[in-house]
Amino acid sequence: MRRFALLVPLLALACGGTQRPAPPAPQTITATLGQFLDAVKDNNLERMGQLWGTTRGPAVTYMKPEELRMRLTVIQKYLDHVGYRVIEGPLASPGNANIRSYRIELQRQNCNHVQPLDFIHTRSGGWLVYDVHLESSGNPAAPCQPSAGTGP
Repeated sequence: MRRFALLVPLLALACGGTQRPAPPAPQTITATLGQFLDAVKDNNLERMGQLWGTTRGPAVTYMKPEELRMRLTVIQKYLDHVGYRVIEGPLASPGNANIRSYRIELQRQNCNHVQPLDFIHTRSGGWLVYDVHLESSGNPAAPCQPSAGTGP
């Protein structure tokens, strides 16, 4: 009977959801931005999953591993770059005091692309990438579009 009493808590822990530990979220938005874009450049999906999430925390702690891998693979393809620079930010979101936005220039092989990124302040006090705005990324397989400017 005593062994059974010891096994019950262990079984309950083993059957817990897909929650996995993650390192604490960076305490500054700038650190999160740099670490996330470095992970994208290095194709480090594990680190990307630790830096992307919601107020609850990193996606790696609550999302099913296969779904997380698929989503991060898409994000990595769209945000892949050889370098970047901050154009604007962090800007406060008018609709949510916990969100800050950046506009960054992703330097790709043959062109540069300006991409918005949103960051969220987590309940534990750190910052995570919240929205990568894939709708603004363009097709990563297509050549860069010429800039809309005045021509000769």
